Amino acid sequence: MKRRLALLLIALLALSTVLFVAACDDGQRDETQGSTVAYDDLTSTGKEQNTYAELFSIEHFKDEDNNEYSKIDVFDKNKELNTSWFLLPEGVDSVTDVPGSPYMMTWQDRQNIMVSSASTMALINAMGALGRVPMTTADTTWYIQEIKDAIADGTIKEVDKYSSPDYEQILTIGEEKNVTFAVFSTMIDYVPEVYDQLTGTCGLRIMRDQSSSESHPLARTEWIKIYGEIFDMREESDAVFNEQVAILNETAAKIDVPEAERKTVLIFYTAQDGVFNVRNAADYVTELVSLAGGRQVAEIGAGKSGNTKMTQEEFIELCSEADYILYNWTSGASGVAGETLDALIEARLGDWFRDFKACKDGNVWRTSNDFYQKMDKMGEMVADIYEMLYGENVSDNLTYVNRLK
Repeated sequence: MKRRLALLLIALLALSTVLFVAACDDGQRDETQGSTVAYDDLTSTGKEQNTYAELFSIEHFKDEDNNEYSKIDVFDKNKELNTSWFLLPEGVDSVTDVPGSPYMMTWQDRQNIMVSSASTMALINAMGALGRVPMTTADTTWYIQEIKDAIADGTIKEVDKYSSPDYEQILTIGEEKNVTFAVFSTMIDYVPEVYDQLTGTCGLRIMRDQSSSESHPLARTEWIKIYGEIFDMREESDAVFNEQVAILNETAAKIDVPEAERKTVLIFYTAQDGVFNVRNAADYVTELVSLAGGRQVAEIGAGKSGNTKMTQEEFIELCSEADYILYNWTSGASGVAGETLDALIEARLGDWFRDFKACKDGNVWRTSNDFYQKMDKMGEMVADIYEMLYGENVSDNLTYVNRLK
């Protein structure tokens, strides 16, 4: 019975796709059918020089009528080309003989997209383009108010989890909003059967957001340029990025502490299993601390991002002398009765933690709830961490870090 239902669903989805494509071919696509341009008739006006990002590039072109085109190349964590996209202006349907055969994105394709990446959603929100995302997956507990509101009022529909999406709803919204393009995190590579359904049955072309593999924190923010390019909103996207660069530069100019004298910082969280997850040396949060004039408490996870798992004994031996502690609240506060140091010690740690240098000195801080979602605020995070470490009469409640008392 279950097998029959599954086969019926696949058949219905396939039929819906055929009808959707037929409707596009017989209806609105005929009304907006544009011209075809030869790649040899385009002139490159240059490839952009990224400030920090290493995993995408944007090259610009013009035709004889001064219409603007662009090519976006996306690279994986090994800096190998992953996908290429050729963005077309209004009135042009295709460009022939483009080297590398990139995916074509017509003007109509660029109006609405599907997103299954928290980083991408945060950046699109920052540039004021949430209205261009009619659907997303339901994998994230959002702390960004604008996104929460858009989901609550139905402006953005959640189409279930990335690993088991609602294909029927994706097809329906795709037909209504002409969604042919989607941005997913690299988690999509762990569910190839879902990728096949999305690209086959649902007819989506998928770009993988590789920003989490960027080495510099502001490189993650710089990915906003891609979405500004797609939506023809580069003025808005670049303003968001440039503001964070300016804030970072202002903070860097304040740092006058020799490397050996910089405050040491422990960044970690723990769950109830007694395992301590300490941020590695090459992780972007550790890099935020470094940019703010701090340094890692010990050489932990050299060359790696993410966390190193430690036992209590290892944790105490390596980390107890940190000048400051920055606790990952969203990952390690489930079940903590209140937002106080005592509550955290009682629920997650133990009285032994009171012997840590930072705890004795009153320098245990926590990340804000939206800390790991605000990819558009990396410069401001560096500024907050600098204030935490070196500010005079610093507030206990900054925007992205808060003191636990």
